[in-house]
Amino acid sequence: MKKVTYTIKQSYIFDPAHTGAPYSLNGGRNWTNGGELKEVLLKGCLNFEVVKDANGRFDRTDDIPQLNASVKSSKATLVNMKLGQDFESFKRNYFANVHSTLFIWVSIHDEELTAYFMNATEFESFMDRFATFTKERQVIRFKAESLKMLQWLDERAN
Repeated sequence: MKKVTYTIKQSYIFDPAHTGAPYSLNGGRNWTNGGELKEVLLKGCLNFEVVKDANGRFDRTDDIPQLNASVKSSKATLVNMKLGQDFESFKRNYFANVHSTLFIWVSIHDEELTAYFMNATEFESFMDRFATFTKERQVIRFKAESLKMLQWLDERAN
C-alpha cells in the first residue's frame, strides 16, 4: 500500500443546506456528495481532467481510467448492485468481476488530500475490517472515516 498526501488545487464550496450533496466545484451551479468531491479533487491532484465521472458500471469502467482505479471514501457503497446474499458472496462476486486493479481510499483534512493506493488484496483486507453488508439493500458499505481507520491504513502504508 502506498500513501501520498497532496495539497488540494481545486477550490470548492461547502453548504450544509444542500442535504446529501453539500459541495460545489463550480460556484454553486451544481452540487455533489462528499465521495464525488474527493474523486474530483484527487483527479486534480494527479493532473487529470477535473470532472465528475458518469458513474459507470464497476465491471466495465474505472473512476480514474488512466490508472485503472476505483476511488472510495467515507461511507461509500462498494457498488449499487446485488452481488450476493451475504458479505462473503458479495465480496467474492465483486472481486471476480471488478474492472479496476487499483483501489484508492481518499481522505481530506484541511487543505490536504491523502490517498491510499491499494491492490485488490490490500483493499479486500481493508474491506474486511471497515465495511459491512446491509441486508436491507444487499450491498457492502464502508464505515464513516475514523481515527482508527486512518491509523490502520497508515500502519500498512509504505
